[in-house]
Amino acid sequence: MNLLLNRIRQPSHGYSGKAQDAHEKRKFPRFAVEKKVICFRYGRKMTMRTVNISLGGLKLQANFDLWVGESMDFAILTNGTRIQCKGRVLAIEDFKNKVHARLRFAHTSDLDFRKLSEYMDTLSREKAMLVQKGIIGGLFILSAYIAYLIIRTYFFR
Repeated sequence: MNLLLNRIRQPSHGYSGKAQDAHEKRKFPRFAVEKKVICFRYGRKMTMRTVNISLGGLKLQANFDLWVGESMDFAILTNGTRIQCKGRVLAIEDFKNKVHARLRFAHTSDLDFRKLSEYMDTLSREKAMLVQKGIIGGLFILSAYIAYLIIRTYFFR
């Protein structure tokens, strides 16, 4: 079982709202990722996109109105996996012709919470790999520059 799931599993499966310290109120790491989200409203299938996501909730971009306090059932579609979630809208931001809504997860099933946790672990590993590749690339460029300086100093006086 992954580390995130062991560390944070709570009966509500959501964000507690309590501050970790004086500066950061978020309990879970947040990842900027754009994934398709579907829900049914007014008898129609509606499509949204994630702006960012964490184990406590997500920010959605929609082209239809949402209301603060509104509860909704939705599915996040990630790499062939469908994660069924329930959430409550905490805040709305108008963004050009779109609406950004912050949702807190609520009462997600154990199976879907595990899927979400595994997806977040994947995002975390991908982010770490990008940082590692950036460091290796930076070291390669630095090594090439040092070699250039050495060659220039000794051979082109």
